[in-house]
Amino acid sequence: MGALGCPRCGSDFVRRSGRKSAVERLLSFAYVFPFRCQLCQHRFQAFRWRERYLRTAAADRREYERLPIQAWSTLWWRDGHQDARVTDLSITGCSIETDSPVAEGEVIQLKLAPGPDERAIVVDRAVVRSTQPGRLGVQFIRVQQDEEGRLRQYLYEVFVSRLH
Repeated sequence: MGALGCPRCGSDFVRRSGRKSAVERLLSFAYVFPFRCQLCQHRFQAFRWRERYLRTAAADRREYERLPIQAWSTLWWRDGHQDARVTDLSITGCSIETDSPVAEGEVIQLKLAPGPDERAIVVDRAVVRSTQPGRLGVQFIRVQQDEEGRLRQYLYEVFVSRLH
């Protein structure tokens, strides 16, 4: 079966999505499965003849694939700001290496520097969903539309570079 693309934006950066209803479970017997575009977030169903998908481990059930990157960023929170390194990124969040004393549930602002000569991508509001020593798991809450477009473009470039 040919490559699968998003019907909304045409991107081939799609990922199998979990079935959310009894109807979707029944459709999977007819080889119709749900997918989610990793760039425009569109959820759609596609016929995939003779393909079967196994249930993934609980640790890998994210709707959006996190792509490994190495990019510098600046975090702002109520008590200050600090430079940090983003180690993986998706359209809805990222993991950050930092020693900042940011607590789980705290709202932050993030400026991601995709490259040395590129303008930073600004995430207006993000919430810290998990903390580990030296690491934060962050979910994006509000990103301006033009910044979200730049984030999508950057993610697509990272995705394509992984294919080569």
